[in-house]
Amino acid sequence: MCKIYSFFISIILLFSLVCPVYAAPLQTLSIEFTREIVENKKSDKTEGILHYDAKNAKVVIEVTKPLKQVMVAKENILQIYYPVEKQAFRFISKGPVPLPLVESIIQTTQAEFGLTTLGYTLDKHEIVDKVLYTYWKPHEKVKEHLGIAILGMRDDKLISAEVKNPKGQLIARTFYQNHHKTGTNFIPMKVTATVYNEEANVIRFEKITYRKPKVNLKMENPMLNFTIPTSVEVKEIKW
Repeated sequence: MCKIYSFFISIILLFSLVCPVYAAPLQTLSIEFTREIVENKKSDKTEGILHYDAKNAKVVIEVTKPLKQVMVAKENILQIYYPVEKQAFRFISKGPVPLPLVESIIQTTQAEFGLTTLGYTLDKHEIVDKVLYTYWKPHEKVKEHLGIAILGMRDDKLISAEVKNPKGQLIARTFYQNHHKTGTNFIPMKVTATVYNEEANVIRFEKITYRKPKVNLKMENPMLNFTIPTSVEVKEIKW
């Protein structure tokens, strides 16, 4: 249950990246980000650049703060390289790499933001104050753990997403703001996400801001071809 819950929450919280980018074929994306998380009275801030290659389903994340780090995710392999420490790790999983940013990109380039792929089906919709709300029912296999998902759309832009538990209590809510138009694509430059417990208390708050989106550049992005230097020993971990 915990794995299913965490997996879906990660996706719904980070629907943000390349939100309605499906409006035009997404080939590549590079975008700067700042991610701030407050959880268990502790805060964490990360800055960097994310690169995505849609054709090869590959993601490269350059973390610049608080430390130098490069993460490469493709299929079931996640590689992490620390250039300053000259350390590297290769995580091999039995299934797709459960990295939220990876899943968010893949899901949001699909129709219905990937909800149908996750087994959700459209239940109903309504328009309130020019916002189209669509209500999605979870698959039979997970309905004991997850309730409905609600997406809010205005002017073809995703502006909100909510997930409830089977009892109808809100467990996660995300807002998407400051959409930036790049060609025919709209990318939210600010995303705020909150996770609640059953007592309606906030247990996690996350804010992501994006800058300088670059979509479908004609010139080759060298970071998408990044490999760990052969001189660095890679510690391999299977999980």
